[in-house]
Amino acid sequence: ARDVKNHVLAHLDYYLERFEAQVTAAGGQVHWAADAEEARRIILGICRRVGAKTITKGKSMVSEEVGLNEALEAEGYQVIETDLGEYIIQLADEPPSHIIAPAIHKTRAQVAELFEAAHGGPRKTTVGELVTEARLVLRDKYFKADVGITGGNYLVAETGSSVIVTNEGNGDLTQTLPKAHIVLASIEKVVPTLEDASTILRVLARSATGQEISTYTTFSTGPRRTEDP
Repeated sequence: ARDVKNHVLAHLDYYLERFEAQVTAAGGQVHWAADAEEARRIILGICRRVGAKTITKGKSMVSEEVGLNEALEAEGYQVIETDLGEYIIQLADEPPSHIIAPAIHKTRAQVAELFEAAHGGPRKTTVGELVTEARLVLRDKYFKADVGITGGNYLVAETGSSVIVTNEGNGDLTQTLPKAHIVLASIEKVVPTLEDASTILRVLARSATGQEISTYTTFSTGPRRTEDP
């Protein structure tokens, strides 16, 4: 996995151009952003073109780095974080405190208080009840969303695929239900082949959460084609 990463960094221009060509062939479009301001401007432009009002987001640390939510909300869009940890800190109006578990600093009681204030109704007391409440609230948001934004754990140059790794399934709902899916990723996420992606996947979950593999590993290659079910 280390050797693959070092190889990509030494030939980054080739693999990025190869990825762009394959995305285009699959019916997608790659936008290049030189800095955070340009990334925000590109994404705002896409949201305007599709007439978006509501935007769901899967967990994306790059979006935190470029200040995307603030820019979208300033333009009047409703932005909903769908990763449970990100949703909790969005309600608290706080930045993430951990790259994998963004709300790790919150207690169950604090989450219950946030949910009661945001959702109304009686305060829940158990983890199961709180998760169920979040699921029910977010389910409605998935169906209303016009645009879904996710990060990208890998960008596969061989196929033009973007890959997301999640444990909640929120990433799949975020990227498949809206009419437009935006992947926001940094350039070093590109890998040469599907086999290389598989190699690095063996390292990712074990290094992050101690799992052999995450619950959901989703490969997306272009928009839905007419012959797709």
